[in-house]
Amino acid sequence: MSDTPSSQRPWWRQPPLWVGGTPLLIFLLVSAIDLALAKAFTDQGKALISDALGGLWQWMVVAVFLVAIGLAISPIGKLRLGGEEAKPSLKFFDWCAVLICTLLAGGGVFWSAAEPLYHFQNPSPVFSGVEGGTAAAVDPALAVSFLHWGFLAWALVATTTTITFSILERRGEPLRPRSLLVNLVPRGWVDGPVGDLADGLSVVAAIAGTVGPLGFLSLQLSNAAGQLPWLSDSAGLQSLVVVLLTAVFASSTVSGIQKGIKWLSELNVWLTLAMAAGFLLLGPGLWLIQHFFSGFLTYLIHLPQMAVAPNEKPADWINGWTVFYWGWFLGYAPLMGLFTAGVSRGRTIRELVLAVAILCPLVTNLWFTLLGGTGMNLELNGAGITEALAQNGAAAALLAILSQLPMAGLLIPIGLLLVVLFMCTSADSMSYAAAMVVSGRNEPPALLRLFWALMIGSLTLVLLRIGSGLGDSTSIDALQAFIVITAVPVTPLVLATLWSAPRLAWREAKREGLS
Repeated sequence: MSDTPSSQRPWWRQPPLWVGGTPLLIFLLVSAIDLALAKAFTDQGKALISDALGGLWQWMVVAVFLVAIGLAISPIGKLRLGGEEAKPSLKFFDWCAVLICTLLAGGGVFWSAAEPLYHFQNPSPVFSGVEGGTAAAVDPALAVSFLHWGFLAWALVATTTTITFSILERRGEPLRPRSLLVNLVPRGWVDGPVGDLADGLSVVAAIAGTVGPLGFLSLQLSNAAGQLPWLSDSAGLQSLVVVLLTAVFASSTVSGIQKGIKWLSELNVWLTLAMAAGFLLLGPGLWLIQHFFSGFLTYLIHLPQMAVAPNEKPADWINGWTVFYWGWFLGYAPLMGLFTAGVSRGRTIRELVLAVAILCPLVTNLWFTLLGGTGMNLELNGAGITEALAQNGAAAALLAILSQLPMAGLLIPIGLLLVVLFMCTSADSMSYAAAMVVSGRNEPPALLRLFWALMIGSLTLVLLRIGSGLGDSTSIDALQAFIVITAVPVTPLVLATLWSAPRLAWREAKREGLS
Protein backbone atom coordinates (compact mmCIF):
# COMPACT_ATOMS: atom_id res chain seq x y z
CA MET A 1 0.00 0.00 0.00
CA SER A 2 1.30 3.44 -0.89
CA ASP A 3 2.08 5.85 1.93
CA THR A 4 1.67 8.89 -0.34
CA PRO A 5 -0.84 11.33 1.21
CA SER A 6 -4.10 11.62 -0.68
CA SER A 7 -3.58 15.32 -1.39
CA GLN A 8 -0.25 14.59 -3.13
CA ARG A 9 -1.45 11.77 -5.36
CA PRO A 10 -2.21 12.28 -9.08
CA TRP A 11 -5.86 13.10 -9.74
CA TRP A 12 -6.58 9.65 -11.20
CA ARG A 13 -5.55 8.10 -7.87
CA GLN A 14 -7.61 10.44 -5.70
CA PRO A 15 -10.19 8.53 -3.58
CA PRO A 16 -13.00 11.07 -4.26
CA LEU A 17 -12.76 10.25 -7.98
CA TRP A 18 -13.58 6.63 -7.27
CA VAL A 19 -16.08 7.36 -4.50
CA GLY A 20 -17.94 9.74 -6.81
CA GLY A 21 -17.43 7.98 -10.11
CA THR A 22 -18.07 4.37 -9.03
CA PRO A 23 -21.76 4.67 -8.02
CA LEU A 24 -22.48 6.65 -11.17
CA LEU A 25 -20.75 4.05 -13.34
CA ILE A 26 -22.61 1.24 -11.53
CA PHE A 27 -25.90 3.00 -12.18
CA LEU A 28 -25.00 3.34 -15.87
CA LEU A 29 -24.18 -0.39 -16.02
CA VAL A 30 -27.37 -1.51 -14.24
CA SER A 31 -29.47 0.72 -16.49
CA ALA A 32 -27.84 -0.75 -19.57
CA ILE A 33 -28.61 -4.29 -18.37
CA ASP A 34 -32.08 -3.87 -16.81
CA LEU A 35 -34.03 -0.65 -17.32
CA ALA A 36 -36.95 -1.86 -15.17
CA LEU A 37 -34.67 -2.46 -12.19
CA ALA A 38 -33.13 1.01 -12.49
CA LYS A 39 -36.59 2.57 -12.77
CA ALA A 40 -37.85 0.68 -9.69
CA PHE A 41 -34.81 1.77 -7.69
CA THR A 42 -35.21 5.46 -8.53
CA ASP A 43 -38.97 5.55 -7.98
CA GLN A 44 -38.97 3.70 -4.65
CA GLY A 45 -35.93 5.58 -3.39
CA LYS A 46 -37.51 8.95 -4.14
CA ALA A 47 -40.76 8.03 -2.35
CA LEU A 48 -38.99 6.79 0.78
CA ILE A 49 -36.63 9.75 1.01
CA SER A 50 -39.31 12.37 0.37
CA ASP A 51 -41.46 10.99 3.19
CA ALA A 52 -38.53 10.60 5.58
CA LEU A 53 -36.62 13.84 4.98
CA GLY A 54 -39.13 16.21 3.40
CA GLY A 55 -40.01 17.96 6.66
CA LEU A 56 -36.36 18.34 7.67
CA TRP A 57 -35.46 19.82 4.30
CA GLN A 58 -38.24 22.39 4.51
CA TRP A 59 -37.08 23.67 7.91
CA MET A 60 -33.42 23.56 6.90
CA VAL A 61 -34.01 25.73 3.82
CA VAL A 62 -35.74 28.38 5.94
CA ALA A 63 -32.94 28.27 8.50
CA VAL A 64 -30.22 28.73 5.87
CA PHE A 65 -31.95 31.85 4.52
CA LEU A 66 -32.41 33.37 7.98
CA VAL A 67 -28.79 32.71 8.99
CA ALA A 68 -27.52 34.25 5.73
CA ILE A 69 -29.66 37.37 6.12
CA GLY A 70 -28.64 37.69 9.76
CA LEU A 71 -24.95 37.61 8.84
CA ALA A 72 -25.44 40.13 6.02
CA ILE A 73 -27.19 42.79 8.11
CA SER A 74 -24.85 42.40 11.08
CA PRO A 75 -21.40 44.05 11.33
CA ILE A 76 -20.00 40.67 10.23
CA GLY A 77 -21.40 41.44 6.79
CA LYS A 78 -18.37 43.68 6.11
CA LEU A 79 -16.03 40.67 6.28
CA ARG A 80 -14.26 40.21 2.95
CA LEU A 81 -14.16 36.73 1.45
CA GLY A 82 -10.60 35.69 0.75
CA GLY A 83 -9.02 38.07 3.25
CA GLU A 84 -8.71 41.79 3.93
CA GLU A 85 -6.42 42.36 0.95
CA ALA A 86 -8.36 40.20 -1.52
CA LYS A 87 -9.54 41.91 -4.70
CA PRO A 88 -12.42 40.69 -6.89
CA SER A 89 -11.24 38.87 -10.02
CA LEU A 90 -14.46 39.70 -11.88
CA LYS A 91 -16.27 43.00 -12.35
CA PHE A 92 -19.57 43.27 -10.47
CA PHE A 93 -21.67 42.74 -13.62
CA ASP A 94 -19.53 39.79 -14.73
CA TRP A 95 -19.68 38.30 -11.23
CA CYS A 96 -23.47 38.57 -11.04
CA ALA A 97 -23.76 37.18 -14.57
CA VAL A 98 -21.71 34.11 -13.62
CA LEU A 99 -23.76 33.60 -10.43
CA ILE A 100 -27.11 33.95 -12.17
CA CYS A 101 -26.19 31.72 -15.09
CA THR A 102 -24.33 28.95 -13.26
CA LEU A 103 -26.34 28.43 -10.07
CA LEU A 104 -30.04 27.79 -10.72
CA ALA A 105 -30.72 29.30 -14.11
CA GLY A 106 -30.29 26.08 -16.10
CA GLY A 107 -33.33 24.42 -14.54
CA GLY A 108 -35.13 27.73 -14.23
CA VAL A 109 -35.18 28.26 -17.99
CA PHE A 110 -37.01 24.95 -18.40
CA TRP A 111 -39.52 25.41 -15.59
CA SER A 112 -40.20 29.14 -16.08
CA ALA A 113 -42.63 28.39 -18.89
CA ALA A 114 -44.25 25.25 -17.47
CA GLU A 115 -44.42 25.58 -13.69
CA PRO A 116 -46.66 28.69 -13.44
CA LEU A 117 -49.04 27.03 -15.92
CA TYR A 118 -49.21 23.85 -13.81
CA HIS A 119 -50.03 25.83 -10.67
CA PHE A 120 -52.47 27.96 -12.68
CA GLN A 121 -54.38 24.85 -13.70
CA ASN A 122 -54.11 23.09 -10.32
CA PRO A 123 -53.48 25.57 -7.49
CA SER A 124 -51.29 24.61 -4.55
CA PRO A 125 -53.07 23.21 -1.47
CA VAL A 126 -52.20 26.50 0.26
CA PHE A 127 -54.61 28.16 -2.20
CA SER A 128 -57.19 25.38 -2.19
CA GLY A 129 -60.06 27.87 -2.33
CA VAL A 130 -58.88 29.28 -5.67
CA GLU A 131 -60.44 27.88 -8.83
CA GLY A 132 -57.84 26.71 -11.32
CA GLY A 133 -57.71 28.22 -14.80
CA THR A 134 -59.24 31.53 -13.73
CA ALA A 135 -57.84 35.04 -13.33
CA ALA A 136 -57.84 34.49 -9.56
CA ALA A 137 -55.29 31.68 -9.97
CA VAL A 138 -52.62 33.84 -11.63
CA ASP A 139 -51.06 35.40 -8.53
CA PRO A 140 -51.12 32.17 -6.46
CA ALA A 141 -49.45 30.34 -9.38
CA LEU A 142 -46.69 32.94 -9.52
CA ALA A 143 -46.34 32.92 -5.72
CA VAL A 144 -45.68 29.17 -5.61
CA SER A 145 -43.18 29.47 -8.48
CA PHE A 146 -41.46 32.29 -6.58
CA LEU A 147 -41.21 30.01 -3.53
CA HIS A 148 -39.44 27.29 -5.49
CA TRP A 149 -37.10 29.63 -7.37
CA GLY A 150 -36.84 32.55 -4.96
CA PHE A 151 -35.04 33.68 -1.82
CA LEU A 152 -35.00 30.32 -0.02
CA ALA A 153 -33.79 28.29 -2.99
CA TRP A 154 -30.91 30.59 -3.89
CA ALA A 155 -29.83 30.98 -0.27
CA LEU A 156 -29.68 27.20 0.12
CA VAL A 157 -27.40 26.81 -2.88
CA ALA A 158 -24.66 29.32 -2.15
CA THR A 159 -24.74 31.36 1.07
CA THR A 160 -23.77 29.49 4.24
CA THR A 161 -21.75 26.92 2.29
CA THR A 162 -19.90 29.67 0.39
CA ILE A 163 -19.13 31.60 3.59
CA THR A 164 -17.85 28.47 5.32
CA PHE A 165 -15.65 27.49 2.37
CA SER A 166 -14.24 31.00 1.98
CA ILE A 167 -13.19 31.38 5.61
CA LEU A 168 -11.77 27.87 5.87
CA GLU A 169 -9.76 28.46 2.68
CA ARG A 170 -8.18 31.49 4.37
CA ARG A 171 -7.08 29.13 7.13
CA GLY A 172 -5.36 26.81 4.68
CA GLU A 173 -8.15 24.29 4.12
CA PRO A 174 -8.72 23.05 0.57
CA LEU A 175 -11.80 24.00 -1.43
CA ARG A 176 -13.37 20.57 -1.05
CA PRO A 177 -16.66 19.46 0.60
CA ARG A 178 -14.70 17.65 3.31
CA SER A 179 -13.65 21.07 4.64
CA LEU A 180 -17.24 21.59 5.85
CA LEU A 181 -16.47 18.92 8.48
CA VAL A 182 -13.47 20.78 9.94
CA ASN A 183 -13.89 21.47 13.69
CA LEU A 184 -16.98 19.25 13.71
CA VAL A 185 -15.34 15.81 13.55
CA PRO A 186 -11.81 14.62 14.39
CA ARG A 187 -9.09 15.73 12.00
CA GLY A 188 -8.26 12.15 11.12
CA TRP A 189 -11.81 11.68 9.86
CA VAL A 190 -11.64 14.81 7.69
CA ASP A 191 -8.37 13.71 6.06
CA GLY A 192 -9.40 10.04 5.89
CA PRO A 193 -12.24 7.93 4.53
CA VAL A 194 -15.00 10.17 5.93
CA GLY A 195 -13.58 13.12 4.03
CA ASP A 196 -13.24 11.02 0.90
CA LEU A 197 -16.91 10.06 1.21
CA ALA A 198 -17.95 13.68 1.73
CA ASP A 199 -16.07 14.75 -1.40
CA GLY A 200 -17.17 11.85 -3.58
CA LEU A 201 -20.84 11.84 -2.60
CA SER A 202 -21.05 15.61 -3.00
CA VAL A 203 -19.82 15.15 -6.54
CA VAL A 204 -22.49 12.48 -7.13
CA ALA A 205 -25.24 14.82 -5.89
CA ALA A 206 -24.04 17.76 -7.96
CA ILE A 207 -23.67 15.68 -11.11
CA ALA A 208 -27.19 14.31 -10.58
CA GLY A 209 -28.51 17.82 -10.10
CA THR A 210 -26.91 18.86 -13.37
CA VAL A 211 -28.17 15.80 -15.22
CA GLY A 212 -31.72 16.86 -14.34
CA PRO A 213 -31.79 20.23 -16.11
CA LEU A 214 -29.72 18.87 -18.99
CA GLY A 215 -32.35 16.18 -19.48
CA PHE A 216 -35.22 18.65 -19.08
CA LEU A 217 -33.75 21.06 -21.61
CA SER A 218 -32.89 18.27 -24.03
CA LEU A 219 -36.56 17.32 -23.99
CA GLN A 220 -37.46 20.94 -24.63
CA LEU A 221 -35.10 21.26 -27.59
CA SER A 222 -36.17 17.90 -28.99
CA ASN A 223 -39.81 18.96 -28.76
CA ALA A 224 -39.01 22.18 -30.61
CA ALA A 225 -37.02 20.41 -33.32
CA GLY A 226 -39.83 17.87 -33.66
CA GLN A 227 -42.09 20.65 -34.93
CA LEU A 228 -40.08 20.73 -38.14
CA PRO A 229 -41.69 18.73 -40.98
CA TRP A 230 -38.67 16.46 -41.54
CA LEU A 231 -38.13 15.60 -37.83
CA SER A 232 -40.15 13.94 -35.08
CA ASP A 233 -39.74 14.23 -31.32
CA SER A 234 -38.32 10.81 -30.49
CA ALA A 235 -35.87 9.13 -28.14
CA GLY A 236 -33.27 9.22 -30.90
CA LEU A 237 -33.65 12.95 -31.40
CA GLN A 238 -33.47 13.53 -27.63
CA SER A 239 -30.23 11.56 -27.50
CA LEU A 240 -28.77 13.54 -30.39
CA VAL A 241 -29.59 16.79 -28.60
CA VAL A 242 -27.84 15.56 -25.44
CA VAL A 243 -24.73 14.64 -27.42
CA LEU A 244 -24.58 18.05 -29.09
CA LEU A 245 -25.13 19.91 -25.79
CA THR A 246 -22.44 17.80 -24.11
CA ALA A 247 -19.98 18.73 -26.85
CA VAL A 248 -20.67 22.44 -26.26
CA PHE A 249 -20.35 22.52 -22.46
CA ALA A 250 -17.41 20.10 -22.47
CA SER A 251 -15.54 22.54 -24.70
CA SER A 252 -16.49 25.42 -22.41
CA THR A 253 -15.40 23.75 -19.17
CA VAL A 254 -12.05 22.73 -20.68
CA SER A 255 -11.39 26.39 -21.55
CA GLY A 256 -11.89 27.49 -17.90
CA ILE A 257 -13.73 30.16 -15.89
CA GLN A 258 -12.10 33.30 -17.25
CA LYS A 259 -12.78 32.28 -20.86
CA GLY A 260 -15.62 29.90 -21.75
CA ILE A 261 -17.74 30.09 -18.58
CA LYS A 262 -17.48 33.87 -18.25
CA TRP A 263 -18.15 34.46 -21.94
CA LEU A 264 -21.21 32.20 -22.03
CA SER A 265 -22.60 33.84 -18.87
CA GLU A 266 -22.31 37.34 -20.31
CA LEU A 267 -23.94 36.28 -23.57
CA ASN A 268 -26.75 34.67 -21.56
CA VAL A 269 -27.48 37.87 -19.69
CA TRP A 270 -27.68 40.03 -22.81
CA LEU A 271 -29.90 37.56 -24.64
CA THR A 272 -32.13 37.32 -21.57
CA LEU A 273 -32.51 41.09 -21.48
CA ALA A 274 -33.44 41.04 -25.17
CA MET A 275 -36.03 38.32 -24.56
CA ALA A 276 -37.44 40.18 -21.55
CA ALA A 277 -37.85 43.31 -23.65
CA GLY A 278 -39.60 41.19 -26.28
CA PHE A 279 -42.14 39.87 -23.77
CA LEU A 280 -42.85 43.33 -22.40
CA LEU A 281 -43.18 45.02 -25.80
CA LEU A 282 -44.82 42.24 -27.82
CA GLY A 283 -46.80 40.58 -25.07
CA PRO A 284 -49.12 41.87 -22.34
CA GLY A 285 -46.44 44.14 -20.83
CA LEU A 286 -48.54 46.16 -18.36
CA TRP A 287 -50.43 43.05 -17.27
CA LEU A 288 -47.14 41.25 -16.60
CA ILE A 289 -45.71 44.13 -14.57
CA GLN A 290 -48.89 44.35 -12.50
CA HIS A 291 -48.91 40.63 -11.75
CA PHE A 292 -45.21 40.56 -10.93
CA PHE A 293 -45.90 42.92 -8.02
CA SER A 294 -49.24 41.41 -6.99
CA GLY A 295 -47.82 37.87 -7.30
CA PHE A 296 -44.77 38.88 -5.28
CA LEU A 297 -46.99 40.35 -2.56
CA THR A 298 -48.99 37.10 -2.50
CA TYR A 299 -45.69 35.23 -2.20
CA LEU A 300 -44.52 37.29 0.78
CA ILE A 301 -47.88 37.03 2.58
CA HIS A 302 -48.11 33.25 2.20
CA LEU A 303 -44.39 32.46 2.44
CA PRO A 304 -44.55 30.88 5.92
CA GLN A 305 -47.44 28.60 4.92
CA MET A 306 -45.80 27.58 1.65
CA ALA A 307 -42.27 27.15 3.01
CA VAL A 308 -43.18 24.84 5.88
CA ALA A 309 -46.29 22.97 4.78
CA PRO A 310 -48.47 21.60 7.61
CA ASN A 311 -48.77 17.86 7.93
CA GLU A 312 -52.37 17.80 6.77
CA LYS A 313 -51.41 19.08 3.33
CA PRO A 314 -51.38 16.38 0.60
CA ALA A 315 -47.98 14.71 0.78
CA ASP A 316 -47.95 13.81 -2.91
CA TRP A 317 -48.17 17.48 -3.94
CA ILE A 318 -45.51 18.61 -1.47
CA ASN A 319 -43.17 15.74 -2.35
CA GLY A 320 -43.68 16.21 -6.07
CA TRP A 321 -42.95 19.93 -6.00
CA THR A 322 -41.40 21.57 -2.92
CA VAL A 323 -39.51 18.58 -1.51
CA PHE A 324 -38.23 17.67 -4.98
CA TYR A 325 -36.85 21.18 -5.46
CA TRP A 326 -35.24 21.32 -2.03
CA GLY A 327 -33.61 17.94 -2.62
CA TRP A 328 -32.36 19.11 -6.01
CA PHE A 329 -30.88 22.35 -4.72
CA LEU A 330 -29.54 20.68 -1.58
CA GLY A 331 -27.55 18.27 -3.73
CA TYR A 332 -26.05 21.24 -5.55
CA ALA A 333 -25.10 23.15 -2.40
CA PRO A 334 -21.59 21.82 -1.56
CA LEU A 335 -20.19 22.14 -5.09
CA MET A 336 -22.13 25.32 -5.90
CA GLY A 337 -20.88 26.83 -2.64
CA LEU A 338 -17.36 25.77 -3.54
CA PHE A 339 -17.65 27.24 -7.04
CA THR A 340 -19.17 30.47 -5.70
CA ALA A 341 -16.40 30.80 -3.12
CA GLY A 342 -13.87 30.52 -5.92
CA VAL A 343 -15.41 33.31 -8.02
CA SER A 344 -16.35 35.55 -5.04
CA ARG A 345 -12.94 36.27 -3.55
CA GLY A 346 -12.74 39.94 -2.65
CA ARG A 347 -16.50 40.31 -2.16
CA THR A 348 -17.94 40.92 1.30
CA ILE A 349 -20.43 38.61 2.97
CA ARG A 350 -23.01 41.38 2.57
CA GLU A 351 -22.37 41.57 -1.18
CA LEU A 352 -22.56 37.78 -1.46
CA VAL A 353 -25.89 37.49 0.33
CA LEU A 354 -27.31 40.50 -1.50
CA ALA A 355 -26.35 39.03 -4.88
CA VAL A 356 -27.17 35.37 -4.24
CA ALA A 357 -30.17 35.53 -1.88
CA ILE A 358 -31.83 38.78 -3.05
CA LEU A 359 -30.83 39.98 -6.54
CA CYS A 360 -30.61 36.58 -8.26
CA PRO A 361 -34.02 35.48 -6.91
CA LEU A 362 -35.63 38.75 -8.02
CA VAL A 363 -34.22 38.32 -11.54
CA THR A 364 -35.43 34.70 -11.60
CA ASN A 365 -38.89 35.65 -10.35
CA LEU A 366 -39.18 38.37 -12.96
CA TRP A 367 -38.23 35.86 -15.65
CA PHE A 368 -40.88 33.41 -14.41
CA THR A 369 -43.43 36.23 -14.56
CA LEU A 370 -42.49 37.22 -18.10
CA LEU A 371 -42.53 33.70 -19.52
CA GLY A 372 -45.01 31.82 -17.34
CA GLY A 373 -47.16 34.94 -16.92
CA THR A 374 -47.39 35.37 -20.68
CA GLY A 375 -48.52 31.75 -20.93
CA MET A 376 -51.26 32.31 -18.35
CA ASN A 377 -52.42 35.48 -20.09
CA LEU A 378 -52.62 33.66 -23.41
CA GLU A 379 -54.56 30.84 -21.76
CA LEU A 380 -57.05 33.26 -20.23
CA ASN A 381 -57.57 34.62 -23.74
CA GLY A 382 -58.27 31.19 -25.23
CA ALA A 383 -54.91 30.42 -26.84
CA GLY A 384 -54.90 26.78 -25.68
CA ILE A 385 -51.45 26.79 -24.09
CA THR A 386 -52.39 24.21 -21.47
CA GLU A 387 -53.50 21.81 -24.22
CA ALA A 388 -49.93 21.68 -25.48
CA LEU A 389 -48.80 21.17 -21.89
CA ALA A 390 -51.21 18.26 -21.42
CA GLN A 391 -50.35 16.59 -24.72
CA ASN A 392 -46.57 16.97 -24.81
CA GLY A 393 -45.57 17.74 -21.21
CA ALA A 394 -43.56 20.55 -19.68
CA ALA A 395 -41.04 20.56 -22.52
CA ALA A 396 -43.70 21.88 -24.93
CA ALA A 397 -44.64 24.96 -22.89
CA LEU A 398 -41.87 27.29 -24.07
CA LEU A 399 -42.51 26.76 -27.78
CA ALA A 400 -46.30 26.97 -27.31
CA ILE A 401 -45.97 30.38 -25.63
CA LEU A 402 -43.42 31.87 -28.03
CA SER A 403 -45.35 30.72 -31.10
CA GLN A 404 -48.37 32.82 -30.03
CA LEU A 405 -46.44 36.11 -29.88
CA PRO A 406 -45.73 38.58 -32.69
CA MET A 407 -42.31 38.05 -34.27
CA ALA A 408 -42.39 34.42 -33.16
CA GLY A 409 -39.93 33.59 -35.94
CA LEU A 410 -37.31 35.70 -34.12
CA LEU A 411 -38.28 34.93 -30.51
CA ILE A 412 -38.27 31.14 -30.90
CA PRO A 413 -34.62 30.88 -32.09
CA ILE A 414 -33.51 33.32 -29.36
CA GLY A 415 -35.46 31.35 -26.73
CA LEU A 416 -33.98 28.04 -27.85
CA LEU A 417 -30.48 29.54 -27.92
CA LEU A 418 -31.02 30.71 -24.34
CA VAL A 419 -32.00 27.17 -23.39
CA VAL A 420 -28.73 25.88 -24.80
CA LEU A 421 -26.53 28.57 -23.26
CA PHE A 422 -28.06 28.45 -19.78
CA MET A 423 -27.71 24.70 -19.67
CA CYS A 424 -24.14 24.85 -20.85
CA THR A 425 -23.13 27.41 -18.20
CA SER A 426 -24.64 25.23 -15.48
CA ALA A 427 -23.07 22.04 -16.78
CA ASP A 428 -19.63 23.48 -17.43
CA SER A 429 -19.44 25.06 -13.97
CA MET A 430 -20.44 21.76 -12.33
CA SER A 431 -17.90 19.83 -14.38
CA TYR A 432 -15.29 22.36 -13.32
CA ALA A 433 -16.30 22.20 -9.63
CA ALA A 434 -16.35 18.39 -9.62
CA ALA A 435 -12.85 18.39 -11.08
CA MET A 436 -11.74 20.84 -8.36
CA VAL A 437 -13.00 18.48 -5.66
CA VAL A 438 -11.39 15.38 -7.12
CA SER A 439 -8.04 16.96 -7.90
CA GLY A 440 -7.86 19.26 -4.87
CA ARG A 441 -6.72 22.10 -7.15
CA ASN A 442 -8.33 25.47 -7.89
CA GLU A 443 -7.42 24.95 -11.55
CA PRO A 444 -8.02 21.24 -12.18
CA PRO A 445 -6.56 19.36 -15.16
CA ALA A 446 -8.45 19.77 -18.42
CA LEU A 447 -8.72 16.00 -18.88
CA LEU A 448 -10.46 15.65 -15.51
CA ARG A 449 -12.90 18.45 -16.38
CA LEU A 450 -13.65 16.64 -19.62
CA PHE A 451 -14.25 13.37 -17.74
CA TRP A 452 -17.01 14.91 -15.61
CA ALA A 453 -18.58 16.68 -18.57
CA LEU A 454 -18.81 13.34 -20.39
CA MET A 455 -20.18 11.68 -17.25
CA ILE A 456 -23.00 14.25 -17.10
CA GLY A 457 -23.86 13.64 -20.75
CA SER A 458 -23.78 9.84 -20.36
CA LEU A 459 -26.03 9.83 -17.30
CA THR A 460 -28.52 12.08 -19.05
CA LEU A 461 -28.73 9.69 -21.96
CA VAL A 462 -29.35 6.75 -19.61
CA LEU A 463 -32.06 8.48 -17.59
CA LEU A 464 -33.86 9.65 -20.70
CA ARG A 465 -33.73 6.06 -21.92
CA ILE A 466 -35.24 4.83 -18.65
CA GLY A 467 -38.20 7.15 -19.12
CA SER A 468 -38.79 6.51 -22.81
CA GLY A 469 -38.04 2.79 -22.55
CA LEU A 470 -40.73 2.24 -19.94
CA GLY A 471 -43.51 4.25 -21.47
CA ASP A 472 -42.82 7.63 -19.88
CA SER A 473 -42.40 9.84 -22.93
CA THR A 474 -41.27 12.85 -20.91
CA SER A 475 -38.69 10.99 -18.79
CA ILE A 476 -39.03 13.68 -16.12
CA ASP A 477 -40.02 11.25 -13.35
CA ALA A 478 -36.81 9.27 -13.75
CA LEU A 479 -34.71 12.43 -13.71
CA GLN A 480 -36.47 13.83 -10.64
CA ALA A 481 -36.18 10.58 -8.69
CA PHE A 482 -32.46 10.30 -9.33
CA ILE A 483 -31.92 13.89 -8.16
CA VAL A 484 -33.75 13.40 -4.84
CA ILE A 485 -31.94 10.16 -3.98
CA THR A 486 -28.47 11.65 -4.39
CA ALA A 487 -29.27 14.62 -2.11
CA VAL A 488 -29.39 12.46 1.02
CA PRO A 489 -25.63 12.07 1.70
CA VAL A 490 -24.95 15.82 1.49
CA THR A 491 -27.71 16.77 3.95
CA PRO A 492 -25.39 16.59 7.02
CA LEU A 493 -22.79 18.74 5.26
CA VAL A 494 -25.24 21.58 4.59
CA LEU A 495 -26.82 21.27 8.04
CA ALA A 496 -23.37 21.74 9.53
CA THR A 497 -23.00 25.15 7.84
CA LEU A 498 -25.90 26.52 9.92
CA TRP A 499 -23.47 26.37 12.84
CA SER A 500 -20.09 26.72 11.18
CA ALA A 501 -20.81 29.73 8.92
CA PRO A 502 -21.86 32.18 11.69
CA ARG A 503 -19.26 30.84 14.14
CA LEU A 504 -16.36 31.09 11.70
CA ALA A 505 -17.51 34.48 10.36
CA TRP A 506 -17.87 35.91 13.88
CA ARG A 507 -14.37 34.75 14.86
CA GLU A 508 -12.83 36.12 11.68
CA ALA A 509 -14.67 39.44 12.02
CA LYS A 510 -13.56 39.72 15.65
CA ARG A 511 -9.96 39.11 14.62
CA GLU A 512 -10.24 41.92 12.05
CA GLY A 513 -12.03 44.23 14.49
CA LEU A 514 -15.34 44.26 12.61
CA SER A 515 -17.58 43.06 15.45
